Amino acid sequence: MRISTDSVYQQQVASIDELNAQQALYAQQISSGKAVSLPGDDPQQIAQDLNAHTDIGVQTQVGQNLTNTSSQLTTVDSALASLTNVLQSARSLAIEGASDTNTPSQLQEIATQVYQLLQQSVGIGNTQYGGAYVFAGTATPSSAPVVLTGSPATAVTFTGNDVAQTQKLPNGQSLTTSVTLQQAFNYNASDGSPSVFLALQNLYNTLNNAQTTDESTSQVNVSGQALSNATTFAQMTAPGTLITPLVPDSAGNVEINLSSSSAPSGVNINLTGLTLGGIVAAINAQTGVTGVTAAFDLQTQRLSLTSASNQPFRIQDVPSAGATNTGNFVAAFNLNNQADFVNNLSTQLGDIDHVTQAMLNSRAQVGSTLQQLAALSGVNSETVNNDTTVQSNIEDTNIPKVTTQFSLAQTALQAAYGTTSRLEQKDLFDYLS
Repeated sequence: MRISTDSVYQQQVASIDELNAQQALYAQQISSGKAVSLPGDDPQQIAQDLNAHTDIGVQTQVGQNLTNTSSQLTTVDSALASLTNVLQSARSLAIEGASDTNTPSQLQEIATQVYQLLQQSVGIGNTQYGGAYVFAGTATPSSAPVVLTGSPATAVTFTGNDVAQTQKLPNGQSLTTSVTLQQAFNYNASDGSPSVFLALQNLYNTLNNAQTTDESTSQVNVSGQALSNATTFAQMTAPGTLITPLVPDSAGNVEINLSSSSAPSGVNINLTGLTLGGIVAAINAQTGVTGVTAAFDLQTQRLSLTSASNQPFRIQDVPSAGATNTGNFVAAFNLNNQADFVNNLSTQLGDIDHVTQAMLNSRAQVGSTLQQLAALSGVNSETVNNDTTVQSNIEDTNIPKVTTQFSLAQTALQAAYGTTSRLEQKDLFDYLS
């Protein structure tokens, strides 16, 4: 049987085309460094390759989220570090102001420095990251959420909320990515204690006016049982309203003596049976004699007695007529027996220490979350590296192997060209015998 010249020629052409395609493929793999570029390049491993691609995309986005969250919390921690410095400075100024050698003008100079610290604290409260206010909770105010009102300031307003920002990870874990103004600045604290802003404002007022005030050293109410002007005498003497319930003397009365430079012997004031508002009114009814006015702060749940002339005064429990002992009004309302400028500053120091501790607790929370983020970022990076290794093993070209295959294809192609060339030089007489 004879094979036609045309059939042999067509086979050679087909072989050359295949070798050309192989050589081009090997050249492309060598130049690109990729053995798998399309699904058809390796159907058996493409599913694993696509899974690796998908997971790398997801984990890369998670890594970016973790980095952004870490950067935000680092900004928060930096702000709280600045607030730490502000409160330490305020404490030092309060101690400096407590010296008996200070003149009124010197006290006002110290007060000016405290006011500057108050303004700094407001600036810290308005710290931003990525255009958002980090202490505003989940609210998105268009302007600074912490604002001083009055000149000099008489109050601080806040337009954010107390809901901490969170971020949910693909594994379902939820991370707290911020601290609220309440946590960091003790703003609207549940225990009624002053915020950073109020503590600094009170310190400013005390120093600027050389103010003599006897104020409750802490809230007087049981948590969840806020006092009002209508709180009755019976409620204050029963357990569950005041932290230290009011105890009458042996005659069933509560009586105090309020003395000052204008009333050296003091004035006895009977408070028996009065509401909280009535107690304040009874003390103020004697202001013309004692020079002392009373007020109860419904927000902080504290009673304060202030000398209008900034002179020292004294408040003490005394027995009512016929009683063999005294009541405990002073203790029940956390007051000092002796009220003077230095004692007032001592109360301010206590408030500053309290807000400092609240702020440090927030810093500890931020630090703990930053450690969590660092650990998660490490796991995330390891996962991306592992997926990248799997992807590389599937897709990357084995350069030594493919180079050898390229050389073999090139040799075969040259041989095929040579054979085809010789076939083209023969004519019919070469096949006749």
